[in-house]
Amino acid sequence: MTPDPTLALSFAAGVLSFLSPCIVPLVPSYLSFIGGVAANEAGESAASRGVVVLRTALFVAGFTIVFVVLGVVFSGSGALFTSAGRVVNLVAGGVVVVLGLNVIFDFWKVLNIERRYHMSHRPSGHLGSILIGMAFGAGWTPCIGPILASVLLLAGSSGSVATGVLYLVAFSLGLGLPFLLAGIFFGRATEALKRMRRYLPAIKVASGLLLVLMGVLIAVGRLQQLSARLIAWGARLSAWDTANPVASDWLFGAGVVLLATAPLAVALARRAGLRAKVVTALVATVGGAIALLNVLDVVSVAGWLSGWFRYTGL
Repeated sequence: MTPDPTLALSFAAGVLSFLSPCIVPLVPSYLSFIGGVAANEAGESAASRGVVVLRTALFVAGFTIVFVVLGVVFSGSGALFTSAGRVVNLVAGGVVVVLGLNVIFDFWKVLNIERRYHMSHRPSGHLGSILIGMAFGAGWTPCIGPILASVLLLAGSSGSVATGVLYLVAFSLGLGLPFLLAGIFFGRATEALKRMRRYLPAIKVASGLLLVLMGVLIAVGRLQQLSARLIAWGARLSAWDTANPVASDWLFGAGVVLLATAPLAVALARRAGLRAKVVTALVATVGGAIALLNVLDVVSVAGWLSGWFRYTGL
């Protein structure tokens, strides 16, 4: 089976959905509501943290169910138009491009209409967490809607129910994994999300650009060509690594060192706090260790990279 880069795009769309202005500021409230504990209480005991994590996982399962059902509906409907595949691609791609531009410029106000469920009392038990997740997925919020709609159009243009479901599962994972991490590190995540708000405008633009890219690829029918090209790049990289092992070891070792030490250099230049310096120093140390092992031919960074290209297509 040929790897599909659209899975990676769908996953990225889910991550950007989590980081959108509609979701990030509300994550502590969502998790407190789901877990039935306040943010300052979630880290006081392993029991309370465990409750939040379990119910967050069930919350994620709830909206995943909704998105997968939508994926089945859209991809099944798209399969009816396989004979007009070119027209479907052009229409779907054009819609996704417009949705992406609307995320950036907000010119189509009708897309800001939301149908969110408001619950004054949290449903009890594990089933209640699943129901909240399903309500979250069914109601959704306005600035996420275009991203979800774009992934659904991808599913519809795939012509296969199984492929469409995979796109929505990838999207749900991209959205759900940050929720799970926020549940695991509830107290710390609340503070980190507050600091992240300054970057929300840039994240909004990045989300719109991703949608525009997806729309263009759909319209010109180049998603599978992109996948084949990336796989070919992986094969070429593997062949070059085999033919030039010494140059490959030193080149990729140097690249790992640069990437790993860049955050530390930024932290030192900005006179960041002790915690930031310690974290970036650990990243630099791990990167240096990987680079050394690569030069000693114990590991192969080029092999990892080429394998990633060939397996996932991105």
